[in-house]
Amino acid sequence: MVQTIRDTEGLPLVKDVLARGALLLDLDGTLLDFAPRPDAVHLPHSLRSDLTFLYGALGGALAIVTGRRLDDVDGLLAPLRLPVAAEHGGELRRTPDGQVTRLHAAKLPPGWDLAARGFAASDPRLVHEAKSAGFVLHYRLAPDRGDAALAFLRKLIAETDGFEILSAAQAWELRPCGVDKGNAVRALMKEPPFAGRIPIFIGDDVTDEDAIAAAQAMGGNGLRVADAFGSPAAVRAWLSSFKGATHAPTP
Repeated sequence: MVQTIRDTEGLPLVKDVLARGALLLDLDGTLLDFAPRPDAVHLPHSLRSDLTFLYGALGGALAIVTGRRLDDVDGLLAPLRLPVAAEHGGELRRTPDGQVTRLHAAKLPPGWDLAARGFAASDPRLVHEAKSAGFVLHYRLAPDRGDAALAFLRKLIAETDGFEILSAAQAWELRPCGVDKGNAVRALMKEPPFAGRIPIFIGDDVTDEDAIAAAQAMGGNGLRVADAFGSPAAVRAWLSSFKGATHAPTP
């Protein structure tokens, strides 16, 4: 068998995850390889199949915890629907067809999104990603414009409280203060089917650090892709291995 995981030390045992774990998974850079644009990512068919299996095997205790919008997540995974903490927990859906809870947070001041779209339009290599209470400026195709994008955002929020700038993978995100993936993980773990299970969060960048800390504080695992796996492909390979574990002969 091809070994795609760089170092398995420290990973929770598959049998333990299946028996009492809850999987909380970031999307971009964790389950999916990065693409030049957020709308150009590819979701392997095998990943959709593996997530479907794991959702059933864990009794529903599997959630996507991402900075993406909820509609984007559903579109990528379709026809599969899962519990989702979208926009870093700003939108929370605890069951696949459940009610969406929106965190009360600062509303984007009039004109900010339009100004950001204008800034991105000044260079076709820049990408503006709209969200319900903020936005992202991606400079993956224009690494030389990262500092300019940050300066633009700093000037935008200079005289307004309630918003912060977050560094992401070759992107800057403007979001309301108090919205983070740590709060999302804690909210998910309070209610069935997650309550009573051990949280296992996997993420890849600074936007995931709050969730990693939250999972660890609850006695679970907070795993960084670079340290525990090496790549999104290795994360996918680990998740795929769960199917074999359920069919392995009992010693």
